[in-house]
Amino acid sequence: MKRLFVVLVVCGVAALGWGCTKSASSGPGAAASGPVTDQDDSGLKATGAPALAMGDPKHGADVFKANCASCHGEAGAGGGIGPVLKGEKQRKNYPAAIAWIKNPQPPMPKLFPAPLSESDVEDVAAYVESL
Repeated sequence: MKRLFVVLVVCGVAALGWGCTKSASSGPGAAASGPVTDQDDSGLKATGAPALAMGDPKHGADVFKANCASCHGEAGAGGGIGPVLKGEKQRKNYPAAIAWIKNPQPPMPKLFPAPLSESDVEDVAAYVESL
């Protein structure tokens, strides 16, 4: 029994060592983390995360006019019970704007998932980011 335990421990340590050695390898044959590119460069390099594609701000303006302007004013300039949205890009980035539109704090009404669809929310967020 003791011998079986020793064999299992040795195998486990060997497996861990092999996995660490494998993942910590570097040099010409080592894989870079993340996507790689070789544009305008002679070697491969890791790139950052891809940018989040924004919705259609033109359609977002139409959705905003129909659903949001009564509180936030024409073009988000204020005039209702909602805050001015000009410059909102300085307070919330695009993903944060989407999250807020989907789950707003009162007194803003929840308009997602109805009457606004996922793409409507993305388009309105893109429009608000453009103000």
